[in-house]
Amino acid sequence: MAAATRHAALIERSPFFQAAGPAAMAELLAASFTQLLPRGAVLFDRGDEPQFLHMILEGRVGLQAEAESGDTTMVELFGPGELILAPAVVLSLPYLASALTLSETRVLIIPASLVRDALTRSLPLARAMNELLSRHWRLMVEQVVDLKLRSAEQRVARFIARRVSQEGGAAHVVLSEPRTVIAARLGMTPETLSRALAALEAKGKLRRAPDGATIADRTALDV
Repeated sequence: MAAATRHAALIERSPFFQAAGPAAMAELLAASFTQLLPRGAVLFDRGDEPQFLHMILEGRVGLQAEAESGDTTMVELFGPGELILAPAVVLSLPYLASALTLSETRVLIIPASLVRDALTRSLPLARAMNELLSRHWRLMVEQVVDLKLRSAEQRVARFIARRVSQEGGAAHVVLSEPRTVIAARLGMTPETLSRALAALEAKGKLRRAPDGATIADRTALDV
């Protein structure tokens, strides 16, 4: 499948555009463009005013937060089909984190002003955005629960389980991000991440591979 055809199919079947409907999708895409970025590129910095809504077509993007001391951490990771920090676009408020490409990444870039204008006219688009923001809110709550109540091993298991599309059965999960990035996202050191993966392997819940992990049954990772 050619890249353009593959990207069009990804956009069409994404939960956001599925909910928005063909009319809203056509309006937003008519004014949009794509951009291919190298690894380590900055989509936007913390404090920037949103000019665009970004949707990943290929590659991975990480949200990086920075403390006053200069220390940084990875807040969230996004992959193909996902939109990045839509709340800032909707509210027209500065970004609270920076977005960095973790690999060569192709991004669909939609003008933020068009998104805000279309939201006032299209009920399906407004509903789609409401669903998107609700999913992001649930993700944020899950992160808080993970950090406060779950062990490192449980956090790693749940992180891998979320990378599997089907409810159960065997699967191979590719962990394309650097281990330091994954560890930061999960609130642990790379050494703790390695120990957690080893513990899950010792329990028969996964088998480590150079590019990720193979699991015999996704339900075994549900904790």
